[in-house]
Amino acid sequence: MPKLIIDESMLERIAASFIGLPITMGPDGKMLAPGIFDLLDADPTVSSWMPNDDRTSKLVLAVEACRDVTFYSERLVDLKTRRRAMRGVTVPVCKLMDVTADLVSGLNDKLSRDARTQWPNADQKTYHGVAKRLKKTRLQGPVRWVRNKIAAHLDAEAFTAGTEYLKLDDVLGAFGDCVVLLTLSMNYPSSWFSWIRGLGTSPDGQQHIVETMFEYPLCIRWITDSDGHPIALSNAMLAEDPMHELQAQIVEAVNGYNELVRVTNTQLPFIAMNQRNAAAESVHKNSAAKNQLEKIKIF
Repeated sequence: MPKLIIDESMLERIAASFIGLPITMGPDGKMLAPGIFDLLDADPTVSSWMPNDDRTSKLVLAVEACRDVTFYSERLVDLKTRRRAMRGVTVPVCKLMDVTADLVSGLNDKLSRDARTQWPNADQKTYHGVAKRLKKTRLQGPVRWVRNKIAAHLDAEAFTAGTEYLKLDDVLGAFGDCVVLLTLSMNYPSSWFSWIRGLGTSPDGQQHIVETMFEYPLCIRWITDSDGHPIALSNAMLAEDPMHELQAQIVEAVNGYNELVRVTNTQLPFIAMNQRNAAAESVHKNSAAKNQLEKIKIF
């Protein structure tokens, strides 16, 4: 895992290094786009973005759990396999609920609360209502009971402790609530999430090259010692926001949830997402990247 350790005294020593630092595009003349590290398909020859703080890690893990849930989609639709698929899907749904609840908790500091006041009123109301339902109802609901007793474990007490019948609405409701909260997390500024990737080491192993992105669209390349303390800045490049990749995966989860609700005729509501505006915002960000550099927070 690459690392970068910056304290106040280090900031003072390297601040002068930013003066005259050139800002370039990627090696192919486009914005740098290394992609996000895939937990199941890691390629050791490719250096991808990894989360650089706890809440970014929680967001990436939550999206990964969404992909696990959608893996069961076809079996949940088929009446012949639905009951067993419902049991199996409780494991990733519980993981999704846990990590989403942790993410929501980690985004309850004053700065995050202040940022949410800038959201549309409907988004604020939805966020607070769904977050409350996740905490009060979903986390310890029937999905958790089935996961603990007969999915992740086979507990003999399941025969005598009374049966809680798991309904499809329980599974899809928990999944949908988490997807809504993850969708709304895209409203935070890019500076709320940070990224890092390692590019290699010197022949003697004493120096490391790492890149960071603390705010779109600026990627900084550092030379550090073996403990992650900066020695020098190498260069700065314009890079694509890794959040765009996560957004695309969240859109897939939204579409997967809506399709399950439609096909299975449950009483749950559909999730509406203004993808047109999101796409327009993405285009606007790319076209205005250079104009934003004066406002970028390097750290």
